[in-house]
Formats: sequence, structure tokens, C-alpha cells
Amino acid sequence: MAKHVLSIEIGTQVTKIVEIDYKKKNPHVYRAVSFATPEGVIEDGVIRDKDVLAVAFRNELAEAGMKEKSVVFSIASSKIATREVTLPNVKENKIGALVQATAQEYFPIDLNDYTLAYSLLETIKEGKEKSYKVLLLAAPDDLVDNYYNFAKEMDFNIEALDYFGNGSMQVLKKEIVLDYCACIQISGNTTMINFMNEGQQLMQRTIPQGIFNVAEAMVLSDECMIEDMDTACEALCRDKLVCRSLDYRGLDDDESIVSARMTEEQWRQQEASKSSRKVVTDAIGEILLSVLRVIDFFKSKHQGVELTSIYITGMGCKVAGIEELFENELNIPTQRMEHLVNVSFPRHFSEGLYNQTEYIAVVGAAIAPVGFKSKNAASSGSGADALRNAQLVFGLAVICAIAMSAFALLQYNTEKQKNDDLNARKQSLSYINSVFEENEGIKNVYSQVNSLYNATETQNENLNSLIKQLEANLPRTMTVSFLQSNDDGINMTITSETDISIARMLMNLESMEMVDKDGQKIPVLTNISIPSVTAADGDDGSTVYNFSVSAQYYQVVQAMVQEAANAIDQSAQASASPAN
Repeated sequence: MAKHVLSIEIGTQVTKIVEIDYKKKNPHVYRAVSFATPEGVIEDGVIRDKDVLAVAFRNELAEAGMKEKSVVFSIASSKIATREVTLPNVKENKIGALVQATAQEYFPIDLNDYTLAYSLLETIKEGKEKSYKVLLLAAPDDLVDNYYNFAKEMDFNIEALDYFGNGSMQVLKKEIVLDYCACIQISGNTTMINFMNEGQQLMQRTIPQGIFNVAEAMVLSDECMIEDMDTACEALCRDKLVCRSLDYRGLDDDESIVSARMTEEQWRQQEASKSSRKVVTDAIGEILLSVLRVIDFFKSKHQGVELTSIYITGMGCKVAGIEELFENELNIPTQRMEHLVNVSFPRHFSEGLYNQTEYIAVVGAAIAPVGFKSKNAASSGSGADALRNAQLVFGLAVICAIAMSAFALLQYNTEKQKNDDLNARKQSLSYINSVFEENEGIKNVYSQVNSLYNATETQNENLNSLIKQLEANLPRTMTVSFLQSNDDGINMTITSETDISIARMLMNLESMEMVDKDGQKIPVLTNISIPSVTAADGDDGSTVYNFSVSAQYYQVVQAMVQEAANAIDQSAQASASPAN
């Protein structure tokens, strides 16, 4: 029978625990429980009050009937540094020693104060050559010791300390095996984006926004009339409060809104519902825009790759209508993933607010944890083990030094031969010097004429193109009331129905391009700023936003004139020299 462990994630708002098979590819969850983390006991992954947390743990474990003492912790903390690196071909059981010997190359920190770990992401084969793509991690010693101290308080035996990003990846690489997909795991305080291709992780990024940010916006808003976070989370899952677009399209789709038989009270409730949907959509829109920036970054690193689908997991996939908003705004097929295929849960498991995918990190931590080890705990082992590890590291260091020396010698001989060949070719082509000098004189004359032509051009000549692009890129909720243009740039005054459209407008302005005389695409505007934003009541009682925009054209005419003047001076000097 497989060994059981308690896999635990202590979040700022919610703590999740599962009793699960340990280090099994397709594990079974025997029990699962989640409860509100006592306020203030954990900060950025660090347990601040062990005593208060221990009381909560004992009560919840007793109520759930969990008696297992072997535990795995999944830690979410910005204090843990990560790097994705490629290592040369060595035996897999030697990767750990190689990581220890070379880690300083990848982390610009004092590694004496950090504990290292790694996770094998991919084995790369190119012909007969083989290498490894590895996720390297460095956790502060005091963070690692923090969990060992809490385990001692609870009389737990720590099997492993895992990084929550690794736990999520261990589950998702078996659940998502399609070409180029993105899994957006929306938790309470964070959103993790995993980019996958045929079960292999390509990139992972985390943004500090989650469902609790949306719930908090609902509590703070007068329109939603919600007093606490739990009620807000329940409303997000129960009521469809998310619009299909960040421009609030679909708010009036319900026929009851325009019903002539609607009572005054029904009308007020309907209007309150519309206001709540705007609040919720704006809050989720902040998460969506951050996700969009991460997707754009991924595409810049993987040229030509197009995402075929998006999966939403975690707490976020329970939000009614969220997949429709993401699909419309990202223009990528999007679906919710609420169940895990390769992990079995008990039949009586109650999903409630926290579905199966909300437990991804703790499930994955039990499958293949990275395994941070406390140095204090390790020091209690035998001296013989420490000596063997030291000898192994030294041996690998010697091998690496020899290999690097041989490679350097080979490179020297290769580069010397290239240099000799180039010198011989240079000697054979010496006869064309006179032809080259004549050609340079002709190029100087052409440069003089071309510079004078460029100096006559102004940026205002492209104003018509700019206006057309503004019409195409500005959101429909915006109106330009004033526009002034000169040779340096433009100034605009814009009125908007929503504050979130301002961020979208800035992104659109930054992406505007034009084609120069050489046929190259260049940005239209730079140094874009918003000097002022004011809010006012509209004619219909809604809030409108008036803001000014200032920007410079990408190229200024003064620079062109100076360039032309410099070219004329150089030409005059060349004409006065004896060579000409």
C-alpha cells in the first residue's frame, strides 16, 4: 500500500490540506479540508504565529479525522528565487550535485544563506546529444527552518518542502497534453499562468492578483451592498456578475430590463445588479490585463507560436461567466477545468467553493516535490554522508574544469585558423581599395542631397494617418474633445465612460505603428503620459472621466535637420581633402 502523507498549503486567506498517496503518479485523495487561515499568522509564506496556527490545525485535523503525521508543505513565497536553466548530459542521480556546484552562476546572492533544490522539467535530445531543462530554486534558510519549527510544534515528520509552482506543474503536465495551451490558475491572492506544449512546461509566471481582490472590490463598493468576503465569493459563484466584455457589452441583454410591467422596486434591483456587474468586471479586468501582458511576453519569447486554448482553474473557474470574458478579450478559446483526470477524489468530496483544481498545488507537492532540506536538520546526519557529498562535489568540479580547459584550447585553435584565413583573403582583395574610395565619394554626395530632403519633412505631415489610427484604436467608450499637434508631438483631451478604458487606451497608443520612407515599421508616439484625470457626473447621473494625454512623435524634425547639417559639413571636408 502506498504511503500516505498530509500535503499542506498555508495561504494568507485559506489553508488547504489533503491526505494523499505519496510519490505516486496517479494518486488518490482520501480526505480533503480547507479552512480560513487565522488573520495575521502568515505573511509572504512565513509563519508569524506558530501557536495560533497550531491551535487552528489541531481543531481542523481532529474534525476531519486526519491523524497522519508525515507531511509535505507547499510554500508560496516571493522570497523563493527560481531560474530555468539547461544542464549538460550527466547521470540523472548526479544532477543534484551539479546544481550545488554551479548554482552561483545563476543566483547573484549569497548562497550560504539559501537552501537549493531543483525540478527536472524536460530531457532534451538533439541527435546523439542529451541535455536537461531544469527548474532551479533557492529558498532562504530562515524560511525553510520556519516550516521545520512549525512541524516540530505539531509533532509532524516533514517528508518534503515544495514550491507551489512546481506542485501545479506536476499536475498540469499530465492533465494538459495539447499543443501550446495556457493554464490560468486563479487563486485567492495570486494568479499563475503556465504555458504548456504536449505536457511540457514552456514558461510559468505569477501575478499578485486573485479572486480575493475581486471580492474586496465588491465589499468596498456601495453598489454591491455586500459586507464580507465570504458573501462576495459566494455571489461570484452563484450570480453571473461578469460581463462578456470589458466595455460592459451584454448588460442590457435581460429582457426584464426593458419590460413595461416592471415595478419601481424591480427596476432599482435591476439597476443595482448592473452597477455590481460593472464593479466585478472592472476588478476581474485588472487580472485579465495582467494576464494579457504575460501572454504578450510569452509570444515575444516564442516567435510564431499561437495559443490554441486557455484553461481556467482554481477558485477562478467557479466564477460564473469568467471564461466568456477571457475568451472575448483574449480571442482564444477558453474553458473552465474543474476536475482532475489523473487524480481520484472520494465520492463524497464536496466541491463547494473550492473545487478539485483548487487543490492542484498540494496534490502536485505529494507527487514530485522539489524537496528543500533544512541545513540544521541535515547537519544531524552522519559525518560520513557529508564527506561523501563533499568528495562527489569536488570530483564533479575537477571534471568540469578539465572539460572547460579542453574546450577552451579547441576554441583557440579554431579561432586562430579563422584569423589566418581572413588575413590571406584580405591580402588578395587589396586591389579594390581604390574602387571603394571612389564609391564612398559618391555616397557622400547622395547623403548630402537626401539629408536636405529629410529636413523639409515635418511630423504634422503624418497627422492624417495618426487620426485614422486613433479612430481605429480608441475604445468605443471614449470621445476626443480636443487635439493639438505640432512638429514635436500631440496633446489631447479625452472623455471616457469607464476608468478601466484608460489603461486599454494607453496600451493601444503604445502599439500604434507607421511605415517610414524606408518601408520600416516604427512607433508613432513615445513618452506617452496622462498629466491629469478628473471624474465628473454625466448627464444621465453616471460617472465620466476627463483626462489629458501628452505624447511625442517617435522622430523629431530637429534631429533630422541636425543630421543633415552634419552630413553637409562632412561632405565639405571631404571635398577639400587631396584624395578627392
